[in-house]
Amino acid sequence: MPRGRARKLTAVNRRPTRAPRATSGGLRRLRRPAVALTLVALLLAAGASTVSAHTRLLETRPADRTVASEAPERLTLVFAEAVDPRRVQLDVLTPDGETVPGASLLTAVGADTAVVEFALPRLADGVYGLSWVTVGPDGHRVAGEVVLGVGVVDSGAVASADFARTQPLDRALEALSGAARYVWYVGLAAVAGAMLVAAWHLRSDRSRSVASGVMVATAGRSLRVGSLLLHAAVVVRTCAIVALVARGYRDGPLLERLRSAVVDGTGPTLLAAVIGTGLLAIWARRRARAASAGTLLQAGLGLLALIALSTASGHAATLAEGRFGIWIAALHTAAASVWLGPLVIAIWASATPAMRRRPAGERSAALAQLFNRFVPVATGAFVVLLLTGAWSTWRLAGRELLSGSGYTTALLVKLALVGAVVVPLGLHHDRRLGWLARGRRRRGRPALGVRSRTLRLEAWALGAVLAVAALLAGMNPAILGGERNQTPLATADSGTAALLSDEPPRSAEECAARLVGRANCYRDYFAAIMRNEGADVAVAEIDALSRIDERIARDCHQIVHDLGNDAVVWYGDAGTALTYEGTACWSGYYHGVVEQAISRLSDDELAGELPRFCATPATDEYSFSHFNCVHGLGHGIMQILGGDVFGTIPYCETLPDPWEQGACMNGALMENVISGQQGNPTDLRTDDLVYPCNAVPDVYVADCFATQTSWMLDQTSYGPEGFAAVFAICDGVRADMIDDCYRALGRDIGSVHKQDPAPIVQLCSLGDPDLWADCYAGAATNAVFNDHDLVGATAICESIRERLRRACFDARDRVAATL
Repeated sequence: MPRGRARKLTAVNRRPTRAPRATSGGLRRLRRPAVALTLVALLLAAGASTVSAHTRLLETRPADRTVASEAPERLTLVFAEAVDPRRVQLDVLTPDGETVPGASLLTAVGADTAVVEFALPRLADGVYGLSWVTVGPDGHRVAGEVVLGVGVVDSGAVASADFARTQPLDRALEALSGAARYVWYVGLAAVAGAMLVAAWHLRSDRSRSVASGVMVATAGRSLRVGSLLLHAAVVVRTCAIVALVARGYRDGPLLERLRSAVVDGTGPTLLAAVIGTGLLAIWARRRARAASAGTLLQAGLGLLALIALSTASGHAATLAEGRFGIWIAALHTAAASVWLGPLVIAIWASATPAMRRRPAGERSAALAQLFNRFVPVATGAFVVLLLTGAWSTWRLAGRELLSGSGYTTALLVKLALVGAVVVPLGLHHDRRLGWLARGRRRRGRPALGVRSRTLRLEAWALGAVLAVAALLAGMNPAILGGERNQTPLATADSGTAALLSDEPPRSAEECAARLVGRANCYRDYFAAIMRNEGADVAVAEIDALSRIDERIARDCHQIVHDLGNDAVVWYGDAGTALTYEGTACWSGYYHGVVEQAISRLSDDELAGELPRFCATPATDEYSFSHFNCVHGLGHGIMQILGGDVFGTIPYCETLPDPWEQGACMNGALMENVISGQQGNPTDLRTDDLVYPCNAVPDVYVADCFATQTSWMLDQTSYGPEGFAAVFAICDGVRADMIDDCYRALGRDIGSVHKQDPAPIVQLCSLGDPDLWADCYAGAATNAVFNDHDLVGATAICESIRERLRRACFDARDRVAATL
């Protein structure tokens, strides 16, 4: 070694542990970037939230591998989580790869939705692939296809067709993002290892050899190189993700799409990570030899915050519990870096010419000094890896760990690498340097030597684990099970209740807290109560919660309606399901039971069965139970016909009594509105909120308006301004329809405000004073149907002006007589 070089290393080794006070000002200057990095990164990480959860396709209409006699006019995609419809693309492909132009988005943009609809071009007879893709705000693509046969086609060709394709540029950008992710992991390990080695060096009270000085100098280089790798990786990944998201917006100018990708996606979080890693690189370059435990602690906290920022911009925590999931994933990544980092420093230092020139004993002593501190830290890191990895694995895969999907296969490879290679090597080195080695010395047994090749093997194994982790981060954990894109919802023929998730929620509060999938969550929760305690207990629970929970109160009828659907499947037949008490919330439970029962019938069976289906309830003619049964028929017919109101009319008119025909159409028209609110195909329009009430035969106008105002409110709002707007719509309909419209709006007002007289009186006054009586009558009859007694309706009638009370009480009594 040249003399100058030796003197320089010796000087490093003789440097005191603490800098003299005369240099404290310089240390303070060097700490400032670390303090800035720590504060900025921690603040940004604390405010970070998970990106929109990666979705999966639940259902399509038409279904995958369908053969239709006539070409469908639209495609409906139902996702597990809400997506931005602007970032959902559809290509209609022929078997030879040609694109059929003309597909267009029907779903309104401006808000995320779980149901996205496309208008399809005119399709001739043949086999087609409806290839869809949605790009998440973090740049991850979720794609699939719906294979459709039109007309007379070979069923084998439909079953075997494969149209899925990914654009080469998208693949290149995804590969670039994955490579940057791996470089990020390597940079993390280099920086974490450098900080640990520097910290241990400061704490060491032993005289320092030249070999240990080489180790510290290597740590300094590792800190600088690692921080630059981190910064470069974040910059490249940010550019790749922004480009992918911008490409997800198919329409609009390039600059506008880029702006949306940065503002609406994970751009702000990624830009914060770019700034944070830039500050770290500046600090690492200026640190030189001046460092203190406090400075390293600040930088370490800042590094952990940067890991959290990177995690928040990906999907590692999207299926977890919000910010808690982010920090769990960040701790997992940090623990891996802490384990691998010192190994990288040791291997790098051992490979330098300066270290190779040192005597073997000095090199071994320097390694032993390093690893005596490393082994306890590595053990703690392994425990953190084990706990956070087990938690994340269960959250992301759970019972589907052995499902065979690409994601779970990669996850199993990662676990196998850790179990088969990394853990044995860790124990091997502990026997030579760690706790097991100290035990050997206490028992008087000679210490075992350290072999650099086993250190290299452990480092390479950990590097392979990080490579698999980078691959996992580029895959969608929401798509489990088979590789097909279809995961259909359970149907009446599935033999089990139609659950929409693997594990029912533990409480209604858990459902209320959800921003997406709330309706499905409630359905799962109450279906679980039904299976464990009975349908009547579930209905009673819904009824009780509707009095304290505004969301359940507003959707009470639909919630018990869904429960009725599930009850038929669970109990096996409609007769058993109908024996349970279910009159709460407008008897929606009974409606759902009947709807589900007749949905099993074919068109021919339906026409023959309809006149006899409600024979038993009809023995108490025109009673509420009679109405519920016939009303449920209307719901069921609509379900069979796929939302065709006008196609339902001939079926309802097979019933012998005009009153039954009206009750049947009342159910069909209610189902029309409910389906529209859920995003399903219906005979509703957004440009004519009165339709189809202005198109059905006059005899069904009143039945149509009974629920049509709910659609109007859904398209405006449920606040005072929304009610005022709907009153204005009612004032503009045909003269003989206005009173029906006002009564229906009174029903909505009563439902939304839980039969509270004060807001009912206030909101009904927004309409025409000559029609207030109809509004009050609608609210009063709604109270009777909902509560199954006169108390709520009486309170409403007694709260209004005396001249209007008689009409209100008369409406109340007419409905009560049917109970």
